[in-house]
Amino acid sequence: TIYIHRGDRGTINYTIEVTEDELYEFQIGDKVEFTIFEKKGYDKAPVISKVIEIEEITTEVEINLTEQDTTIGETSNKPITYWYEISLNGNDTTNGYDYEEGAAEFILLPAKGGE
Repeated sequence: TIYIHRGDRGTINYTIEVTEDELYEFQIGDKVEFTIFEKKGYDKAPVISKVIEIEEITTEVEINLTEQDTTIGETSNKPITYWYEISLNGNDTTNGYDYEEGAAEFILLPAKGGE
């Protein structure tokens, strides 16, 4: 579960655990896609979709969220839950809906209104 205030920015440092002692090594040209959907909305167009193309071999990818990325939906006085998934190279979902844990949640917390 990811918690963030509406309009805030932040970075998700993303790794894929291969074994307890080993992380996946992202290769040059790999693409990591971070996608946010409305809750129960996997069958609808995504609210946000960001693709990060890997430029150097690494075990950790930074997914940067901007103020614009987190200013989604209507303003609210209570948290709004979205679902998200992260996929590798467009076909391997590495984080998302899980039968045991349910949906991966992106929870947008209220922020001060106004200009």
